[in-house]
Amino acid sequence: MTATLTTPVLGEPSPGSAEALVLLAAAGVLPAEAGVEDPRFSAESITTCVSRLLEVKHQQELLAHEQKELNEQLRLAHLRGDLRSHLPAGKDGQGYQITPDLVLNRRAGRKQWSYSIDCKEIECQLKARQSYEQQIGIASYSVGAAFWDIRSGRG
Repeated sequence: MTATLTTPVLGEPSPGSAEALVLLAAAGVLPAEAGVEDPRFSAESITTCVSRLLEVKHQQELLAHEQKELNEQLRLAHLRGDLRSHLPAGKDGQGYQITPDLVLNRRAGRKQWSYSIDCKEIECQLKARQSYEQQIGIASYSVGAAFWDIRSGRG
C-alpha cells in the first residue's frame, strides 16, 4: 500500500480518520484497511468514474448551450407574435397550452438594481471592513460540503 500525504479539505474528514470511518460505515462501505477488495473502488473503477464525470460535465455544458438557444428561439417567436397565432391560450388565459398537461408561460425578468455612486462607495467601505475583520480574526466562517471539480486538458 502506498502512503500518500494529503491536505485535509476543510469541512470533510481526512481519509482514514475516525470521522471518515463513521461516514464509510453509514454508507455501508468497508475501509481500505479491512483487506477486502471492493471492485467499486479499484483503480480502473475510479478512472472510469472520473472519465464519466467529465463526460457528464461536458453534456451539461452542451445542454446549457442548447437551452439558451431554445429560449432565444421562443423569445423571437413571442416577439413575432407566432406563439399567440399558433398556440391556444393556457387555462385561465395564462400562457400557451402546448398539450393538455403542458402550459408554456412567459415570466417577467427579475429586477436588476443599479446603485448610486454614494451607495457604491459604502459598499467598497463595507468590503474593506469585511476584509479587515477576516484578516484580524474577528469574522467567523463556515465551510460548505466538499465537492469534486474536474477539468479537461482539452480547450
